[in-house]
Amino acid sequence: MRVLLLFLIILFIQPLCAQEGTDSPAAAEAVDAADTDSAESAESAEDSSDAEADAEEKKAAEEKKAQEEKIESLNKEKREVLLYGIDTEVQDVLGTIRSEKDTTFNEDLKQLLQTNSNAEINRGVFDFFNEMKVDIARDDALTLLNNHLDDYEYTKNLILSAISYLGAIEAAEAGDTLYNLINDNDQAIATAALRGIGKLKDASRVQEIMDLVDEYSGDSEFSDFSAAAISVLGELGYGEAQIFLEDILQDEDAPAAQRQNAAVSIGRLQQEEGLALLKSMYSTSQDSLLRSYILHGITWYEDPEVEALLITALRDAFWRIRVAAAEGLGERQSAEAVNILQYKVRRDPVRQVRYASIEALGKIDTPEAGSFLIEQFETERVAFDIRQKALDMMLEHKISGTIDSLEKVLRPKWSKDNDNELGPFCKTLSSTEWDSLKPFYAEMMAHKDFIIKIYGIRGVKLNQIASLKDAVKAMDNEKEAINVRREAKAALESF
Repeated sequence: MRVLLLFLIILFIQPLCAQEGTDSPAAAEAVDAADTDSAESAESAEDSSDAEADAEEKKAAEEKKAQEEKIESLNKEKREVLLYGIDTEVQDVLGTIRSEKDTTFNEDLKQLLQTNSNAEINRGVFDFFNEMKVDIARDDALTLLNNHLDDYEYTKNLILSAISYLGAIEAAEAGDTLYNLINDNDQAIATAALRGIGKLKDASRVQEIMDLVDEYSGDSEFSDFSAAAISVLGELGYGEAQIFLEDILQDEDAPAAQRQNAAVSIGRLQQEEGLALLKSMYSTSQDSLLRSYILHGITWYEDPEVEALLITALRDAFWRIRVAAAEGLGERQSAEAVNILQYKVRRDPVRQVRYASIEALGKIDTPEAGSFLIEQFETERVAFDIRQKALDMMLEHKISGTIDSLEKVLRPKWSKDNDNELGPFCKTLSSTEWDSLKPFYAEMMAHKDFIIKIYGIRGVKLNQIASLKDAVKAMDNEKEAINVRREAKAALESF
């Protein structure tokens, strides 16, 4: 209002100034006053606008800083949980590490074994190292088992995990400890120790196993232990047990598990008289389940008649025999069996047989077998589980034509909304060690779905594809979802 009033005064004075002359002091003072007030008002408005802009900029900076704090490295967050988290948090992180097969935290997990008293967590660590064949905790596992022998109290499941881990990494120095454990009062622990000995191929005290089998013969309480011992005798290649194993196989009153394991162990020993017995009992036995184990035993022999027997067994009425036959043909890489295995994939009514046949074709890996797997993967009318299984074999065996096939199948899916198959396929690729998958990881990171982006980042991390490092780095920007940015940070730390 003051400015408006002054403006009106000026309008009134200006005509008078024109009459009295421009040198009038009153006129000059009025004009100066009006100009000064106008300038001050404009400056005040400008200052107010600048202050508002500064406040908005400060607020935006604070919000960005808060967002950055949320998007701290996923690895850092996991590591802090492993170090300082409560047991349930640690178990959650450990479960994530296991599902992602992430070996980034091996040293942290080893430290956790040495400082943590939660049996379930330590069991999870041993199981993860077992799955990944990570040989950094053998001393911890061995110490635990020796402490158990000295009457330290541990949960049974933790002891079982430690035994299994030592067997998986073939820790030869654990042999004596495992032999001592076969006398454990807990049958589950004693049986696990037997299996561990089998994995170590340690026959240094095998007679002790024979003695225990003799001692427990006919005792139903130790039936499972005896069955495991019979299996281990075959794994150790203990030829002196041949007659003993044959007697058990032919004893119709013996426990089923013992007869079944005896059939497989006879095959492992690969003695000529053993093959004759197995073939005879396979033809005459009325026990279909036992026949499937006998067929497993037969597959260990290199005899040329065995391949024909396995091909014929693929037509047996009992599905377990068909599975055993497919597995045996795969191990033998039988090119002669490709046609019937293809038929089994397409037409067998039992899923386990179809899966076993796909796996066999992957191992055989002739051009014909490989082309069939690619065809199954590419054909949309084929059941999705079969397509997925075919892809698994294509990737595992790096079958020729796999990359072109993936390009053909995935190309139209990148631009589709809510494609139900893209996610599972990308997840499979993200956990595959094959740097030829690089172009697909790049496509995944460019996809609009944040889950697909994460799969792409994980694939780059797993395969350490340095040429895509900049692409991963570009994923750490404000436009991406928080989980994507965290995965990108974690991947970059792994290079």
